[in-house]
Amino acid sequence: MKKNRNPGCIQTAILSCVFLFSGFSAYAQSEPYTGPIIDMHVHAYRQASRMFGITYQNPITGKTYATTPDLESHREWTFKKMQEHRIVKAVVNYHPDWYDQDPDRVLIGLGTAEPDTLRRMYEAGRLHVMGEMTAYYDGLQADDPELEPYFELAESLGIPVGYHIFPGGPPGGMYMGFPGIRAANADPMQIERVLVSHPKLKIYIMHAGWPYIEDMKALMYAHPQLYVDIGVISWNLPRAEFHSYLKALVDAGFGKRILYGTDQMAFKGSFDQAIENVNTAGFLSLEQKADIFYNNAAEFLGLSPEEVRAHKLEGGNGK
Repeated sequence: MKKNRNPGCIQTAILSCVFLFSGFSAYAQSEPYTGPIIDMHVHAYRQASRMFGITYQNPITGKTYATTPDLESHREWTFKKMQEHRIVKAVVNYHPDWYDQDPDRVLIGLGTAEPDTLRRMYEAGRLHVMGEMTAYYDGLQADDPELEPYFELAESLGIPVGYHIFPGGPPGGMYMGFPGIRAANADPMQIERVLVSHPKLKIYIMHAGWPYIEDMKALMYAHPQLYVDIGVISWNLPRAEFHSYLKALVDAGFGKRILYGTDQMAFKGSFDQAIENVNTAGFLSLEQKADIFYNNAAEFLGLSPEEVRAHKLEGGNGK
């Protein structure tokens, strides 16, 4: 019997075994991003939340989260985390008064008041983003005629819209005080009629349309004005699932239209884990991380070159 004396074949076989069985990653890990961050999805509250003062175990990941106990500690914790992680801009939903504490950092987000109220807020300099719009929690879809005045107003004012679809908070949110949540009502395709009717609308879908990846790719392909934020899926899903979904969007060519967002609610650990989960995505280059964490949002929000330069001069590898 003739022996195989080709050393190249033997070496290839050995390397194949090492690759398959040693747990070696197929991706070369880029360095962590440490530059400025724009967070498109932060929560403030006007009154005590049902999430305050509880300990919550995520039934999907098994992770346990303590929550902030009251309104004041929630505000203090959120600002502390924004400073710690160099979050230089944050769309803060539901409580305009946070803007007064740090107007250079906070962008006021509100999408649940009456359109006339939102217009008056905008004219008074007290509205920067119409978000988050949460009609989903009431069982409405984005193309419901009841929501048309909101999209018309946002387009006419030229302000961005943050539209919430699925998921609704942590897993099992409908049993935690949000009875209107339905998985059957969550397909992001519901936004297409809005996009067609309002082609100049600046809009991002919160939570990136998870888990409807194929529909999300189709929408972003058809409508170049559509962005997404990664929101709660950046920390409440298993890391492998989040990475898989994020990679699918990046591989499809939409890496320039993905925005970072924490959706911290009141869960301690959410900021740290969300940022870590993006930084450990081995398929992302440092430049792609910088796009997700800062550059894409700076472009989407229309920050001035001077403001961008000031943010990046503060240090880190976001230069």
